[in-house]
Amino acid sequence: MADADQDQDRRVPLTRQRVVAAALTAIAEDGVDALTMRTLATRLGVVPGALYRHVRNKEQLQDLALDGVLAEVDCDVDAALPWTEQVTLLAHRLRAVLEDHPGAAGLLKTRDPLGPHSLAVAEAFLRPLQTAGFPHPKPAVGLAFFLIIDYTTGFAVASTRTAVTEQRVRDAATRARLHAFFRSLPADRFPALVALGEHIWLDNRDQRFTTGLDILIDGLNQRVPPRGHDDHTARNAAPADPSGPSGRELPTSPPDDGKIPQHHAVVDDTDEEVAR
Repeated sequence: MADADQDQDRRVPLTRQRVVAAALTAIAEDGVDALTMRTLATRLGVVPGALYRHVRNKEQLQDLALDGVLAEVDCDVDAALPWTEQVTLLAHRLRAVLEDHPGAAGLLKTRDPLGPHSLAVAEAFLRPLQTAGFPHPKPAVGLAFFLIIDYTTGFAVASTRTAVTEQRVRDAATRARLHAFFRSLPADRFPALVALGEHIWLDNRDQRFTTGLDILIDGLNQRVPPRGHDDHTARNAAPADPSGPSGRELPTSPPDDGKIPQHHAVVDDTDEEVAR
């Protein structure tokens, strides 16, 4: 039966979409580190050289796989909602998509997400953060953005449904034995574990994620001055002198030629380059 399936795979034309889909399946089953062009070619029943007709190298393959996953994140949020609600909603959506593709979050540890869908996700998070009202907004928004993204993706990487620790607490009988083990520990050596163990090792992944995200966003929101504070300060501030010591006008922003560095070129999954 396996040989028949492989023969069928060989008759299906090899496309970039099929290569990327197979890469995501391989990552879900074996992890990011196990993905190589050779093992992927074997999975698809082709020689490794055939893959290079659709992707330049493993790095581009990883970028396309990651961007394909992030394409599933719904970035449409109501701009009338408070910024905290917008960001919370986006974080939950991002986590759900990453968990629907086991192992995909691991790509974020090795690749910069600069494909078109990856950029759309970043833009969706940045818009409400940009309007939140942080003092010194540009550096503050940058820090807030990565705090939220790192928390969300880090949770998806470290606390997967298939992790041994999660499987242990999901099974009621195994969880009960684990709780009994904590209660049986010597109370003089492990008083906290004896008292709290059964209240910590629980099947509560969703609650843990939501609680951590709420604490993180509440902390960021406390850094936003009360509404009207900045307006009052601005009205009473002395006008800034636009000129420097020499009397020449100072630039208001650094020069920007709008170019993306070569090593950060945006991945476009519609641009299928065929090696000649």
